[in-house]
Amino acid sequence: MRKIVISAALSLVCTSAMATQMYRWVDENGVTQFSQQPPAEDQYQRMQVKPAPELGTGSLAPDTDSPAGEQTESTESAEPAAAAQPTPEQQAKLAEQCDALRANLTTMQNNPRLRRTLEDGTVERIGEDERQAMIAKAQADLQEHCQ
Repeated sequence: MRKIVISAALSLVCTSAMATQMYRWVDENGVTQFSQQPPAEDQYQRMQVKPAPELGTGSLAPDTDSPAGEQTESTESAEPAAAAQPTPEQQAKLAEQCDALRANLTTMQNNPRLRRTLEDGTVERIGEDERQAMIAKAQADLQEHCQ
């Protein structure tokens, strides 16, 4: 049993370490492909993989950064009303993010002894001033994006 737990933990660590670089390219059929390995003969573009935001620091605003070299022609000619209407997928994602933000806010408000794990593996306690700032940020995000 101990070996299974250790191997499962190591596989999770290895998976997160391997998922740091992604490649994007268009194949001969015109289909956009994504992979952790670059294609042999096709031209490809490296994608920047961003880690998940820390508790209470993530923004719910959509990511407007497009990959280098990629431009959309229809952005300028699109009607403002059509651009303001999010797709059902975007609405579902926003609702999921709002639920997660509400849960994080509840945790921050109900637990005065918060802590976080740093990149080097050490655990650090979050001070009361920083906790209050995180609560204020989460409340502002909820008010701005989840009304």
